[in-house]
Parts: sequence; C-alpha cells; structure tokens
Amino acid sequence: MPRMNKDDSTASTRRIVGTAAISLTLLWIAQPPMALWPVAMFAIVPMLALIATPNPISRRGYLLIWATSTVYWLFSLQGLRHAHPAMHFPWLALGGYLAIYHVVFISVTRRIVQQGIPLIVAAPVTWVAQECIRNYAITGISALMLGHTVADVPGLIQIADLAGSYGIGFVIVTINVAVYLLLVLCRRECSLRQIAASCVTAAMMVAATLGYGYYRLHQPLGDEVATFALIQRNEHVEYGQPVEHEITIFQNYVKETVDALRASQRPVDAVVWPESMFTGGVPWMIAQPTAKAPPEARLSGPEFQAAVAEQRRYYLERTGYVLDALAAENSPVGRPHLLVGCGVIHYRDEPHVFSGVISIDPDGTVQDWYGKTHLVMFGEYIPIAPWIPGLRNFIPPGMGLKQGPGAKLFQVGETTVAPNICIETSVERVTVNQLNSLRRGGELPEVIVTVTNDGWFDDSSVIEHHLRCGQLVAVACRRPLLSAANNGPTAWINSRGGVDSRLPRGNNGAVVATPRRDDRTSLYVVIGDWPARFCVLFCGVVLVRSWLKNRRKVNDDLTAAKV
Repeated sequence: MPRMNKDDSTASTRRIVGTAAISLTLLWIAQPPMALWPVAMFAIVPMLALIATPNPISRRGYLLIWATSTVYWLFSLQGLRHAHPAMHFPWLALGGYLAIYHVVFISVTRRIVQQGIPLIVAAPVTWVAQECIRNYAITGISALMLGHTVADVPGLIQIADLAGSYGIGFVIVTINVAVYLLLVLCRRECSLRQIAASCVTAAMMVAATLGYGYYRLHQPLGDEVATFALIQRNEHVEYGQPVEHEITIFQNYVKETVDALRASQRPVDAVVWPESMFTGGVPWMIAQPTAKAPPEARLSGPEFQAAVAEQRRYYLERTGYVLDALAAENSPVGRPHLLVGCGVIHYRDEPHVFSGVISIDPDGTVQDWYGKTHLVMFGEYIPIAPWIPGLRNFIPPGMGLKQGPGAKLFQVGETTVAPNICIETSVERVTVNQLNSLRRGGELPEVIVTVTNDGWFDDSSVIEHHLRCGQLVAVACRRPLLSAANNGPTAWINSRGGVDSRLPRGNNGAVVATPRRDDRTSLYVVIGDWPARFCVLFCGVVLVRSWLKNRRKVNDDLTAAKV
C-alpha cells in the first residue's frame, strides 16, 4: 500500500467522519422523534462502505467513528439527563459506552469479510451479535435496537416471536447489504454473480418475513378477557421528594381514576396505576417474626412488630376507601381489582426496599406483590456504592433498591396477569425470560401488565423508545401488553404489536383496554435468544481463527528470516 502524505491522511479522516455521520444521522431519522422507518433500509449503507474499503482504518479512524457514534447516542437518549442533575455524568458515560458497539460492528465485520465470508452473511450476523452483547453487558439495554425502527409496520415485526427484535434487525441489515451492493454494481466494483446472489438472498428473506407476517396477522385471536383501566397523569417527580408531595400525587391519581370509571362506557374489572404512584408516603410493609428494627427506629422487637402491623392496617384501610370511591362509579361490577405501582419494604435482617406492583382484591386484601427484578443502574442503584466509604452521602435518596425474587402470576377474576415494571420491557430478554420461567412452572399469563414512571424524562423521545420496546415484547411473547405510565407511555398493545389505544405523553386520562386472549406459544419464549447467542459464537470463532492464522504467518516469517 503506498504511503499516504499529510493531505491524503486528512482527506481519509474527513471521509471516515463524514461517512459515519451520514449513517448515524440516517439511523437517528429512522427512530423517534422523526420515526421515518423506510430510512432504516439504507441507513447502514455508509457503514458498509467503511467495512468494504480496501484501505485499513487506523486507530484514530476508529476513535473518530466512536466519537461520532457517541453524539448519536447522546442525542437519542438525551431525555435521561432530565431525571436529576446527577444523571448528566451517567448519560455521558452511557453514550460513550454504547458508541463502542458501532465501532465493534465495523471492525469485526471487516475482519470477518477478510476471512472470505460474504458481506451478506458477515454484516447481519455481526450486527445481531453486537446487539446481543449490548442486551447483557453492564445489566443490558434494548432501547433503539434496529428492529424497533419498524415497530409500526405489522408485516415486518411478526418474526419477533421467532427471534425477537434481533431477527428483525437481521433482515434490515440484509436489505442494507443488498442496497449497498446495487450501488456498487452501478460503479462496476464487484462481480455481477456475487451481487446477484446477495440480492436474491435478501429478496427471499424479505419475502419469507412478509409471508410469515401475513400468516400471523390473519390468525384469529380469542375472546376478550378482563377489562382494564390504565391510568396516566403528568405528575412531577424527583428523587427524595417530600411525603406531602407523594400524598398529593396519590390523591390526584384517585381523582383521575374516579373520573375514568365515571366516563367509561363499560364496567372495569381492574385498575392499573403507574410505578410508585400508589405509595403516597405509605409503602406496603412486610416483617418477618425475627426482623430487626432499623437503628433509627429506636424500638424494641415487639414495639417494631406492632408499628409495622399498624402501618399495614392503615394501608389497607386507605385502600378500602379508594375501592369504595371507585365502586360508586363502576356499576354493576362495583369494586375493581387494583394492580398498582407501590413501594414495598420487607424487613428481615435488614430492610429490603423494592419497587413493586401490589395486587389487591376487590375486598381490599393484598393478594400478592411483585418486586422489580431488573433495576436501573445509576437510577435505582449504584454498583460500587456499598464498598466506597462516604459515597452514600453524595447519592440521592431512592437509589438503594433491591432486586425482586422473580416472576409472578396475578389473578384478576378469570384472567391471569404477569406484572412488569419500567425498564424490564426495555431489556427485552427480561420479560421473555420471565414468561419462560412461568411456562416451565405450568402456566403462561393471558396479559402482561407493565407499570412505569417516565415522568423523569419530561417530553423527550425516550418515552417513544420505551413504547416501541413494549410493542416488540408483545409480539415476542404473543401476549397483549398493557402499560400504565406517569407521563406516558400509557398504551394498550395487542399481541400482534399494534397499539390499539394510547394517551399522548404528558396528558392526564385513562385507556380502557379490553385485550383478547392469544393462546399461541412463542418460539422465542421457549428457546430464548440462543439464535442471537449463536451469532456471538460465530463471530468469536472467526476472530480466533483469524488471530491464529495471523500468528502462524508471523512465526513463519520469523522462521524464514532466520534461515
């Protein structure tokens, strides 16, 4: 390769930055807030041009790609910084971390293509592999997966019940490769046979996807199950907010629920409140007989147990008043079932605090509770905090939650419900694995209910990204998903991924949902994300093989030089 002079090096740098910026700008346009999904079908093409370039990409070049990708992620997830001033650093860190995956995609795909594997295979496999790793590394995040760009295109997303959002992303990258090769054909830089084979492969894959989508969309659904009222308000929230403000939020949600049931055209079987909105300064408390009182309580064992019992009595009494107010507007059903986001404190050797969903029967009895199993790093816990002296003093209240014990199944009349909280639908594998656990236990739910508090993110596109995650989870699990959210997204999503009804973000009101039973069992729930993991394994094997091959070449060259 000829040595590049300074001017050539500058031009190469500009090409790398410009090409990466074009690709990432197109990806941003394909996602909310603009959400122009057809752009996704050629958004990866500039990255493919970087992959196919015969000139090596220097470390500086990859650093520039990373910097450009960081800007993309910061713009896409800028709503995260609204949660708290302390969240600006985690937002910046998250953007820089996620940007690594675009660098990995370009670098690894280049290496795989250099091993003689066609681009039509290498690019989709590597894209799925890096998304799979992203869904596990550092607790995982599924937001803005490539498959989410087509969440509102029913015919393209039905394959999510086979391979999740990964499968949709695989198809989209395949289309991008075909588009790129057609552009290459115009410039006569590739053999016609290779281009034809790649385009035929992409066309067959798209045809199979659309055919499967048509088949799934035309399968009949079952009867309606329970009727749910999903309540939404736009309440301002903050870390460590005073109890008085929590009580005001609680009262506002009670009034909104009464108004919703009064306006409903049909009686409601269950009312769903967003994450933590039912707490109202009074979490649900559980104390084991041997539980120790927190030091700050300054109570003896019997006194502490009596205090917890009094707190539980007040909680149930307050719940009864709410149910009576709702019953007056909910004829002929009367008191509805409550599925409400509420804090839970379980006193054992030490207090364990959970973000929970409480299932309350119409008679006012707490049926069961679910504790959030997948917490938000830096939002609900900081991993290193317990081991660094003094760090706790700088952490806002509310960042010390515990993981819940696992998946639960609630009973609402004759309808079985799987509860879910907040980020658990934004990390696709969490909900899928929970349903797999319930399936192995002998029963799948008829409805997934998720409660969230996206009031942290103001009027940003993070809310729309969250909704799209929910749409793909509904298809992946083949179950209707009902979301009740503070500020949004409050939506009724059917088991085909369509949004049957939703409230605009920031509005006050309710969605009355009448989901239909779907008895189909998703292959994705049964086998999990093993196809995506296979892509990771494939990339790893090829990279190891490439490294061994290069090492042998170096050893042979050294041996020849000695001779």
